[in-house]
Formats: sequence, C-alpha cells, structure tokens
Amino acid sequence: MNIRSETATHGAQASAPPPARILIFRRGSIGDAIVSIPALNYIRNKYAGREIICLSNSPVMEAASPVKSVLENSGLIDDFIDLPPGGGGIQSLRHRINLIRGLKCQAAIYLSEPSPRSALAKEMLFFKLCGIPAILGLPFGGALRSYRSAGENLWESESDRLLRVVAGAGAPEPDWSFQFTDQEHQTAQDLLQGLAGAEGHIAFSIGAKLPDKDWGDANWIQVLGALTKRYPQLGLVSVGASEEHGRTEQVTRGWTGPKVNLCGTSEARISALAMQGAVFYLGHDSGPMHLAALAGTSCIAIFSARAKPGVWFPHGEGHHIFYPWDLAAEVTAKAGFRTAGQSIQAITPPEVIEAAIAALEQKVG
Repeated sequence: MNIRSETATHGAQASAPPPARILIFRRGSIGDAIVSIPALNYIRNKYAGREIICLSNSPVMEAASPVKSVLENSGLIDDFIDLPPGGGGIQSLRHRINLIRGLKCQAAIYLSEPSPRSALAKEMLFFKLCGIPAILGLPFGGALRSYRSAGENLWESESDRLLRVVAGAGAPEPDWSFQFTDQEHQTAQDLLQGLAGAEGHIAFSIGAKLPDKDWGDANWIQVLGALTKRYPQLGLVSVGASEEHGRTEQVTRGWTGPKVNLCGTSEARISALAMQGAVFYLGHDSGPMHLAALAGTSCIAIFSARAKPGVWFPHGEGHHIFYPWDLAAEVTAKAGFRTAGQSIQAITPPEVIEAAIAALEQKVG
C-alpha cells in the first residue's frame, strides 16, 4: 500500500488540508472486479478530485486473483488496502481500523455482494470504528439484495445491480471505460509469439474456482478434439492460474495447431489483452471469461445453475451462453453464494461444438 503521509508544517505556514477520500468496499476476485467497472466509473465521476481507495480481501482460494490484479492502473482506483482471507484476526482488524481512521475518509461505499444481515451489521460496525461518517449502499433492504427481472428467463446483471446501488433508480447507461497501458499491450503481444503460423486462434480457460462450475476434462477434450480436427492450423491460447497449467496441458494435449499456455505466466490484465484478438473465448463462467469480454472478445461460455441466468453473463454482445435453462426457475433471486450440484452436466459437448464451429465458419472460413 502506498498512502501519502501528511506531515505538519511549522511556523507561520499553515498545513495543507488532507485530500478528500472515498473508501470503496469490494470483495472478490477477477470477475467481481470487472462487473464493478460501471459502478466505479460512476463513483469516479461523482467524486471527481477525491482519492478513491479500495478495501478488498485476499481471496481464500489460491487459484483466484485479487480485485487489485484487475483494477490497479485502470484509472478507477488510486490505492488499495488488503484484508486477509476471512478478514483476519483481532490484531489485523485493529491495524486496518487505525490505518483507515488516519485517512479520514468522507464516506464508505459498499460495493460487494451482500453479506448475511448478521455479518452486514458487523461490517457496518467496522466502518463506524474507522471513523467514517457516511456509509453508503449498505444492502439491508431487499431492493439492494436481490436481482430484478430483465425479461423472460433473464435477470439483471451484477454490474447493473451495483450501478443501481450507487446511482439509485435513475442510474445512467453503464460506462465500461477502462484503461490498459501501452506496456501491457506490448507484453501481451510478446506472449503470443508462439501462435505464429496459426490460421486464426481461440482463447480457452479450464478455470473454475468451484466444483459445481467445472464442466469436466472429458467434455473439454471432446470439444477441443472436434475443433482441432476440423481446423488443424487453428491457434489456441490458454489462460488461467498457475494451478491450472498442468491440467490445461493435459486437456489440450491433442491440439494440432500452434498453442500457447499462459496459465500462471500472465497476470490478469495481460491475459485480457492476450485474448483480445481471439475469434472467441471458450470456457467456464470464470474470471478469464470476464477478462475476455472486457477485451471485446465474444464468449462461448458454460454455466451451471449457480445464479439466476443473466446475473453473471459476460458484458457485451455476441456471446453464446450455455445454461441449464430447465433449472432457471429454481435458482434463488437473492444475491450471494449458492450451490448448483451437477447442473452443468445438462450441457452436452455436441451443442458446444456446433456453436464453436458456426462461429469459426463465420470468422475464419
């Protein structure tokens, strides 16, 4: 963390007033950071000239990258304060309370999936102990805790819910403006040198932090096998965490075209740019899926019935979503974690192959 210290001046010269600061509370990892972008753009515009500081957790699961891995250098957040997994112990909390009190934040904005109300009360107490006079967006009421219907079999996205939290009923159109650096663009291009000679390429990720969101190796091997048989010179760039490198090697072993495995070798923002030129992203509902969509790449994405359809679908147009639609009515509309059992297995490899080939025929020939 790199918060400027404020030193008192002596003599007749008055000390400069401390900068006005806003604290954002945003838990989660890659996908959580990306769906926050419209709300963060709104906050950045509303509180122009103020320092925006993000308080976030270190992910419990090692395969997950923190919010900071996406939002750093984005122009949306000025600095970060990390919470240990689970919030940490008393000493850790006391240290962060004292740190935040010293920042003299004008307001805290709750920009996370709602905690259970009992935990939410503790979170409110934490912000009050930090000396923050205004705590905005606390989702005690049902309107901020649930998703609204967006039409038949679809619900509002998490990004729209978060924008509604900070902007109210008159929320503007979502602003997905996001910055990458020139160096990041160059790094991504350098990592793709192994695709030389490919006749187009697709992006792939086997990542799924939770077992009920994992389609299984056998399904992916069948899909990839059909694609590489039809397009033997098609390139493949795989992204994900270091823990997924070996598994990705096994699943993509039969791929005949040029391929690059970036699992564990590419940071989240670089991975987004590495997928930018792909014909499409192929993979689970995951952080890499959201990174691909952020980069403007269409997605062929496999979902379990973990959330209402639409809530975590990728941003943008042109995506092909596979979801266990027969179970959609049984999934709760409440925000928060759910379990989806083996619902993802209702999706079959032949239908995914058909969608992928249709996209390739349109863009590669």
